Amino acid sequence: MTDFDLAWINQIDAVNDIWSVQTRDKQFYKQKYRFGVPQHTDGYVAVVELNGSQFIRVLEAVVLQLPQDVVRTHFAWRQPDQLDAQGMLWHHAALIQDRVLKEFLTNILLDAKIMHPFYIARASQDFHHNETGGLFKHSVQVALAAIEIAQNYGLEQPDVDCVFVCGLLHDIGKIMMFYNIDKHRQKGVNGQHEAFSFMVLAEHLERLKAQNKTLFEAISATLSVNVNGKKHCEYVIETIVRAADRISAEVYQCRAAFKDKPAGQLYANYKSGKRYKRLWHT
Repeated sequence: MTDFDLAWINQIDAVNDIWSVQTRDKQFYKQKYRFGVPQHTDGYVAVVELNGSQFIRVLEAVVLQLPQDVVRTHFAWRQPDQLDAQGMLWHHAALIQDRVLKEFLTNILLDAKIMHPFYIARASQDFHHNETGGLFKHSVQVALAAIEIAQNYGLEQPDVDCVFVCGLLHDIGKIMMFYNIDKHRQKGVNGQHEAFSFMVLAEHLERLKAQNKTLFEAISATLSVNVNGKKHCEYVIETIVRAADRISAEVYQCRAAFKDKPAGQLYANYKSGKRYKRLWHT
């Protein structure tokens, strides 16, 4: 049975032309092997086709302007249903043009204290994306939706890049929440996760502030709690991220409410008590 996965491919022996193909849980070595795509000795990410434990071929490849360590370590942390989200994260992170913003995100991606729990955390205890790994999927989903909104409204590329980063990190403080920490160790906290985001990112935000105060202020505004449901955001990127966040949560809960319900059922309640209505299906 064939399957598809992301792989990191790089040349490990130039003299003998030996290449390593590394997926999340498999490692292949190929000597003098032509992958059918342009090969880059510095390494590249590829979509590969597998048959059980056998490597078949490379379907598509791309050179990412990201450190190899990001790809190699993230492979190990990825949950089985995060393949698409992981690929999209790497793709858009590599496209960021602003040097300071890209360095800020890259350093976070390299920070195991943040990224390892980020891959396995839940986005909530009882509401949307509350499964293991749900926080990562929700965050990438928000980041991608935010990009689409920003581009559709003709925002400049620096704004598009920033809205992606803000969307990805908007819930990062949730890795500290009690429902994401070993209960027996009792190190988890309960409160507004937005405040915890500044604790999680403290080192990286401090460096960003020293390099570019404008970016620091914009990202901080988007990470901050929405006090008393304020209706006006000074930064348009904040408005976009909050809208994308709401859409992601509502779509998840609506789908969950109607899961396994008859096609003709018009109303359904999510476990939080929210009632959803859909178009008539036959």
